[in-house]
Amino acid sequence: MEIFPGQESWAISVVAVAALLGNFPVVHLVNKVGIRTVFAGLGVLSAVSTLLIPTAIRVSHFALVERILGFYWFLAARFLQGFAFAANFPVIGSFCAKWTYFKQNGLFVSALVAYVQLAPALTMPASGALCHAFRWPSIFYAHGAVSLFLFITYGLFYRNSPGKHPFVGNVELRKISVGKIGNLDWPTPFFHKFFSILPNHPTTPHHKSRSATVTSIKQSSYLLLTVLGMLSDRIKFISEKNKFRLFNSVAFLGSAIFLTVLAFMGDSHKNWNMIVLGCAAGILGATTGGFFKAGPVISKQYSHFVTGNISLGITITMLVVPFLVHSLTPHNIQDEWKWVFLVVAAVMVITNMIFLVFIRGEPCEWTKDEFVRSHTMASVKVHDGTNEPPATEQRF
Repeated sequence: MEIFPGQESWAISVVAVAALLGNFPVVHLVNKVGIRTVFAGLGVLSAVSTLLIPTAIRVSHFALVERILGFYWFLAARFLQGFAFAANFPVIGSFCAKWTYFKQNGLFVSALVAYVQLAPALTMPASGALCHAFRWPSIFYAHGAVSLFLFITYGLFYRNSPGKHPFVGNVELRKISVGKIGNLDWPTPFFHKFFSILPNHPTTPHHKSRSATVTSIKQSSYLLLTVLGMLSDRIKFISEKNKFRLFNSVAFLGSAIFLTVLAFMGDSHKNWNMIVLGCAAGILGATTGGFFKAGPVISKQYSHFVTGNISLGITITMLVVPFLVHSLTPHNIQDEWKWVFLVVAAVMVITNMIFLVFIRGEPCEWTKDEFVRSHTMASVKVHDGTNEPPATEQRF
């Protein structure tokens, strides 16, 4: 089945559409049954849909209208992958709320969100080797099989609460429990992958030989993610609020500077173009001490909901960016890509300014034990037959 440029945009965007539709159901399920069942189940769904993609593509060869019906089978498999993708950030939020020691929030967040850059850095070279040795279906079969094994293993060993895990001792449990309160059965208070453009970078006849440059930078950025996450935990002479501002500004403004430089570099030095593009992505690792860490810190036991809405922003970006890139780069030339890089740089500067204004360095009032208990009791208070509303009402 041949995929045309317009269909390529749909193949990417359908993942975002599915993740967008799955975001709130997944957050609700995480709140009700925990991430062990939700993440394991959706992980198996992702693995099975990956295994089915070669079959979906082969079916297209027997379809009466190959370009239409065959492509829809492929989109259906991609849709299932996207629905499973919706679980990633709510799971990260819930895990941080349940399992992290409060002095190591940055380390845990950096390790968990590293998949954004580490996964492509690992799968792209592996896919190239598999395709060369065993043809293209082996890419999907290998990734599907490995995913199936990993998610089944996760489902067997993970526990929603540290207190229920047989390998967690009393000393470790006491450390993890510091600053945490139990999740009460009450309505969750209701209230942004800003860089999904990278899978759509300009292609050239020399793209494959130069993609290794970006891959190596992404692998190095995994180490940067971990180091920055630990650094954000260790810095004590700056307030938490200013640490969030500092790390987020380094990431967003640094990436915007690299993208602006890339926009005006020209295409006569392609290796340097790829290095600058990789640096623009790699410096975003500093977000582990910025908004990625800020979400769980300020929302505590409700971090699965807040990080779920970060995922919502990511999926909206995944939905919009492919069509934006396709409309701005119809001829795929450097002068057209210049505007893509400048638009993304401007968006990052503006969103960072918004973050600097509104971020706080301490948990929100509605996460505190006294607030939760008082409002929970008010919502279940039984009155003596009158129709008068309770004295304290829930305002979410």
